[in-house]
Amino acid sequence: MKTSILSILILAALSVVSPAHESITFGPNGGKLVALDSPATPSAEVVVKESQFIVGLFDKSKKPIALEMQALTITAGERSAPTKLAVTKTADSFTAPLPAGDDFWAIFQLKETPAKKAHTFRIHYQTKPCPECKKPEWLCACGSKTNGANIAVPASLDGLFAEINQHHGELKENFAGKKYEALDEVTKAFTVLLKALPAKSADKSTAVQPQVDALVAVLAAIADSNAGRTLPDAAKNLDAFNTGIAALKKNFPEKTANAKLK
Repeated sequence: MKTSILSILILAALSVVSPAHESITFGPNGGKLVALDSPATPSAEVVVKESQFIVGLFDKSKKPIALEMQALTITAGERSAPTKLAVTKTADSFTAPLPAGDDFWAIFQLKETPAKKAHTFRIHYQTKPCPECKKPEWLCACGSKTNGANIAVPASLDGLFAEINQHHGELKENFAGKKYEALDEVTKAFTVLLKALPAKSADKSTAVQPQVDALVAVLAAIADSNAGRTLPDAAKNLDAFNTGIAALKKNFPEKTANAKLK
């Protein structure tokens, strides 16, 4: 039965497509930071050092959380022979020996207390170097070069509104789905796009600037709730943002304001 459960976990991981060069958030120790659906434990960082998985827990400000009642289970290895790793707990981290192999899934199940439901997250561990950044593929950050705060601002006003409308849709979708990592990326990119709007608004720039400032402030509030995993508290902020975007678009011709990505 245990083997069957482990196999199911690995199969579940393999069913999740991990796109090449996806965006990644690095933790305080240079490992991969993973979002958890918990205000008490917003993030976990996975580091590989000296042939060990090292897992630390962090609050919304990326400060370490002391380990007390938390427990971690790690399952890793080939689909045909997954292994439950021996996990050691210290005051500030969990450690487990790295299995043999250079390309496998690792499934982490964290329980904050014995009575609480486990938070499950997955890492596709790949040591093969990325051709571009030369980092191991599991830590490749090439996807972050053009996303989030690094998004390129389109040259034309129509192009900018196409991106704004695309990101507005993603903001609402990721908010509703509690897709914390994607929402973090979207709020950063949306801020860059909005801040670029006044300079492209010609004689509308004076009217547009305070509206943009207000929207950026609301985005910051949503991002803060996202970091603390308290999105329900930001529902009114999302409503305010939707209303503000609608008002902003009235400054521009309908065709421009409703432009879509091609």
